[in-house]
Amino acid sequence: MELRALSYFVAVAEERHFTRAAARMQVSQSGLSATIKSLEAELHAALFERTTRRVELTAAGAALLPEARRALAAARSGAEAVSAVQGLERGSVSLGVMQQMGLVELPRILVRYHQRYPGIELRLRQAAAADLHRLLIDRELDLAVASPPEPADERLVAVDLFHTPLVLACRVDDPLSDRKTVGAKDLAGRHLIGFPRGWAMRTLADRWMHQSGTHLDVGIEINDTSTLLDLVEVGLGVALIAEALTTPRRALRPVRLSGPKINWTISAVAVAPGPVDPAARELWDLVTRFPHRPSGVHRTFMGASGGNRARRGERNRHAAHSS
Repeated sequence: MELRALSYFVAVAEERHFTRAAARMQVSQSGLSATIKSLEAELHAALFERTTRRVELTAAGAALLPEARRALAAARSGAEAVSAVQGLERGSVSLGVMQQMGLVELPRILVRYHQRYPGIELRLRQAAAADLHRLLIDRELDLAVASPPEPADERLVAVDLFHTPLVLACRVDDPLSDRKTVGAKDLAGRHLIGFPRGWAMRTLADRWMHQSGTHLDVGIEINDTSTLLDLVEVGLGVALIAEALTTPRRALRPVRLSGPKINWTISAVAVAPGPVDPAARELWDLVTRFPHRPSGVHRTFMGASGGNRARRGERNRHAAHSS
């Protein structure tokens, strides 16, 4: 069974589409299809159910997918171990990111890393925090800069980089803008804009509502922070969102929420006890120890040494929470 065939199989499984998978792998669709057919013949099983509209995994395909991912990850690890012997001159690092990573100065960190190790290819993948955790566990990512898992997962280690409270974002001329705090009952009848379920910010918002004993419907779900704030800014509704994300918006007013404080946390996350590949470890160290802070934003760094705190599972979990 060839690694190339497994990589094509994983691409089709993730894209659910042969044309998109071929584009992703930079091969012709006919070549990709022929390779998949050869793999099915080798395994004596159909891996996909093909229709005119989409492609679905068969039971055999679903069973093969996690094993194919592990095999490809092992092959990458082997190749990068050889690269490590060559002094970090070649190889790659797969990094998962959420939105708004300027809050932890990730762009500047990546520039510094590239300047130090120009031969190391940086592969970035943006997704919701829950998806990034899954990709880490499946060994498709070396590390991620994201909210830590809620509840904690013993398979992952998290080093907190930044936290900011969850607040209500509304226009400066909104009736609630002059309040010191707002409760869930104050939002009854208001049009609420929020992130989809599975996004850490939505998890925090749901937790606050649950603690308040109130259920509020999110009228508009959107997975882009800038667009969400744009909609609040024009008066389409209000949103429960991290305070730091509202800071650049002068037309918006953050209002503290009643009840126990709930924080949105950004962490460096990896499979416990941390990245073992030398190139990934170098990036991990740079992310967790980067000393600078963005102007106008409070940040608490908790790195890997010198009195700093790393979290592994529930036993090391402190009060900070996840987006």
